[in-house]
Parts: sequence; C-alpha cells; structure tokens
Amino acid sequence: MLNPTRLLIALGFLAITTQAHAACTTKSFDGKSLSRCNVWPAFPSQAISVKSTYLADSGGDEAGAFDLDLALLNASNAKPIATYRKPGAYNSDAVRLDDVRIDTARYRLTPDIRAFGLRAKFVHSSHAIPYEKTDLALYVREGDELRPVLEGLVVFKDNGEFVNDCEGYSKKIRRTLEIAPTSHNGFADLIVTTTGSKMKNTKSGNQCVSTNTDLKKKQITLTYDGQQYNVPEDLRGY
Repeated sequence: MLNPTRLLIALGFLAITTQAHAACTTKSFDGKSLSRCNVWPAFPSQAISVKSTYLADSGGDEAGAFDLDLALLNASNAKPIATYRKPGAYNSDAVRLDDVRIDTARYRLTPDIRAFGLRAKFVHSSHAIPYEKTDLALYVREGDELRPVLEGLVVFKDNGEFVNDCEGYSKKIRRTLEIAPTSHNGFADLIVTTTGSKMKNTKSGNQCVSTNTDLKKKQITLTYDGQQYNVPEDLRGY
C-alpha cells in the first residue's frame, strides 16, 4: 500500500507536470499562425514560448508579415517571467515563412548570462528557382524583458537555378556558432564557421551529369557592440 505522504507528493508532482504541459503547448503551423514552447534545459523551472501570427499587407496580394510574441514562462504556472514583442518580425511573400523553432544550445555569453535562440525557416517552392534559408536570432533576459542580441544571421541556405529538368546549379551553405574565449563590451565573441558545396548539372547526351564542388571553409568572429552582435551583410538576408 502506497504511503499517504508519498501519494500526496506524487499527486502534487503530477499536478505541476500537467500544469506545465498545459502552459507549454505547440500549435502546428497552418500558414497563418504557429506556437512553440519548450522547457529550457539550462533552467528546468522555465519554459520558452513563441507565438507568431500573420498579417496581410493592405495591398491584398500574398505579401505580409508575421508578428513575434516571445516569452519566458514559469514552467509550473505559465506566468510570464520576461517578454518580448516585435510586430512584423518576419516578412513573408514569394519567399514565405515556413517554421520557427526554439534553439536551446549552450550560448553562454558571460559566466552568468545564457542566451537562447530562434531559428526561422523560409522557403520558395519553385523547381526553376528553388530557395530555402534559416535565420538565427539570440535573446537574453534582462529583468522582466527579453532582448535580441543577435538577429538575421543566415545559418543555412540552399538556392539554385534550373532551366529544365536537368541543367542548372544549386548551392548549399551551413554555418555553426561557437563561443570564443575572447570578449567585447562584456559579452563573449562568437565564432561563425561557414561550409558549403555547389552542384552543377549538365546534359551529356541523354544523361544528366552532376558535378559537386566543396566551397572554401571560412571563419569570422562576431563582436558585441554593447547592444547587438554586428553581422556582416554577406551573412544576412537573401
């Protein structure tokens, strides 16, 4: 027979777990809105909540933007600890927003400050001009607010151009982030490593021949200017 005290503890734990689960829900992306919520492994009593909702441009075409509502929650009762909101955070038109994911890698910027990330995926579904990219942003908590310290870093891109079912090219790049031992303005520097490959397709009689070439590996260090990490233009955007 279960000890009554242990039973009460078990029921209490179950209630907290159920409450945390209710507070930390995920809504599949339907093209107009999404929500993501993960318990933060570095701080198990906290959960990261993301919501994004589409607002069409007044012109009535397919162009618009997604708002971003970001919150750090108490995992047991869903009460906000810190929040951040950015209207029109993600432009979405021919290249449309496809997903937003929470990144809880070990982004330790100081001995006491750890950032978390959001990875926003964009796609353009076209056989002739295929395109996909993922942007990374990093956020830190300051009191009851969350603040972006890195925005717009492209960590994955796959693009190309084809004139028929065979002939054309595609190029893929991937970027990884490491915490450097050096720092500027109180935050650790970030080492960005870029690798990639290029594929070229050509016709040889009735055959489609692919040639793959590795791109030169590159490294760059991003430094914090007191507000944000400076991201060069060639690591941003489209």
